Amino acid sequence: MESRSITAIKYIDASELFKWLKLGHSTSNEPFQIIDVRGSDYIGGHIKGGWNYPYRQLRDNVDKCRELRARLEAVGSATGPAVVNCVFHCALSQQRGPSAAMKFLRTLEDSELARFRIYVLRGGFNHWQSLYGDDQAVTESYEKDLWM
Repeated sequence: MESRSITAIKYIDASELFKWLKLGHSTSNEPFQIIDVRGSDYIGGHIKGGWNYPYRQLRDNVDKCRELRARLEAVGSATGPAVVNCVFHCALSQQRGPSAAMKFLRTLEDSELARFRIYVLRGGFNHWQSLYGDDQAVTESYEKDLWM
């Protein structure tokens, strides 16, 4: 049986996520989706292809969690029944990112636990932009002046 504890959530380094973006799938050949849970601090750039689901909405609105789950299921179904690697992050991935990942994990039914592998981006977008902010292949709408 899969776990609903914090140990079920893994961390992923920016360099590994960068590889996934370049490959178009995880290194284990599974689909992935980035979930950016920043709110007003979302401006100034984001990881290409990521979905913005502000933490406050996920925390306070069960329907938003259901919507996210349905969208993620569609990602897994697009290539046949596959595990979907879900990468949550906020600015630093110290509070909102891990909390959103845990909230998502707790909304899953027992039968769904094995279908989602949940990660938190180590260092969050702040670290990501320091490495890949200028790389338009992996970062969109980047405004360097906002990060200096």
